[in-house]
Amino acid sequence: MNIDNDAYCNKLREHSNELIKRDGKILVDLLLHIHDSAVNLSLIPFCALYCRSVKEFWGVEDLESDTEKEVKDIRNGLKIFTGKYSKGKNMAFNSDYQQNQRFKNMLRFSFLKYFNIHYNLGVYFVETGKIIFNTQLASFYLNIPENKGETEEKHAKMVGEKLGNQISKYLVEYFNISNITIQTTFFNLLPQYGYIDFNTNRKNKFFNRKLDKETNLIILHILSTIGFINNIFIPMFRNKDEWSMRILYCTVHNTWLAINKIINHLEQNNPDGIKDKMFIKHVQEDSMLFSSNFRNCMMHYDLIDRNGTPVILKKWYAPNQPFYGLVESCYDGITYDLFYDQLYKLSKELEEYLLSYFTVNIKSIRWNWD
Repeated sequence: MNIDNDAYCNKLREHSNELIKRDGKILVDLLLHIHDSAVNLSLIPFCALYCRSVKEFWGVEDLESDTEKEVKDIRNGLKIFTGKYSKGKNMAFNSDYQQNQRFKNMLRFSFLKYFNIHYNLGVYFVETGKIIFNTQLASFYLNIPENKGETEEKHAKMVGEKLGNQISKYLVEYFNISNITIQTTFFNLLPQYGYIDFNTNRKNKFFNRKLDKETNLIILHILSTIGFINNIFIPMFRNKDEWSMRILYCTVHNTWLAINKIINHLEQNNPDGIKDKMFIKHVQEDSMLFSSNFRNCMMHYDLIDRNGTPVILKKWYAPNQPFYGLVESCYDGITYDLFYDQLYKLSKELEEYLLSYFTVNIKSIRWNWD
């Protein structure tokens, strides 16, 4: 490719904007055409990540809306489990406490609060028993102020509409898309899913008895996120879409870090609680999937590193290929499709490992939502 470095960098910045445009349109298509409460709630942190990443790339502090700051985006949300273990534990404790108080206060008669008969955690499952969602994690991502005085449903609807309008604004004002409602990405049907309600203050066969409540909840939150990705999000797409790759990568990378953090904590404090130590070694071997240059491009939109060097090598640059040759540049010629398959395989292995900490009774799942 015969082009000087400055011109090449400008071309890559144009491609970043093309990715922003395509990803935004897919998000709008999802919000307009997938009408499902669990999916819509789970998409809110992805919408927040998109808005935050766009602003970072454009270098804009405020585009008259900062709705993404009102909720936890998926990148920073999962990060709480990749840093100090105490932060993740505090998050699990606080979310559990808030949901406990909320549902205790919904009891019709005040004296019933002392009988500990209420539920404070809803866990959602697909027919195979895989976990895809839980209500305490949803509450954490929504980040509702305690003095807000409104239900999670109303708050979620308000935040979702604000984020949708913010994304639409980018597409209309910056990319001149005249009719935002025309669907350009079509999705597969969602699988059936059901739920089980729990009271986390009482012993149950679902949680791991060798672990304390907060550790169980931390693992459940991480599992719910990657379980949604593997069993709902990726299967919705009819092809190996670039935005789905971005979300898959962000989730898998942070899940991998979080598992290592949990294991390090358990090794020092509760070694008997660790499941399958050989699996951890296997996961560490798969860390080659997490190239730092590629990771930065997935977490953000820039295709040029902090030193001003193009991440996409000229010899791999291909304007008609996914991410324009980014995967091939970061992974020594590995094709996009092969990398996608390897990443998805690892994602499902991480999910299976996390799921092994729980005992799922498929017969207890409720499918009747009336």
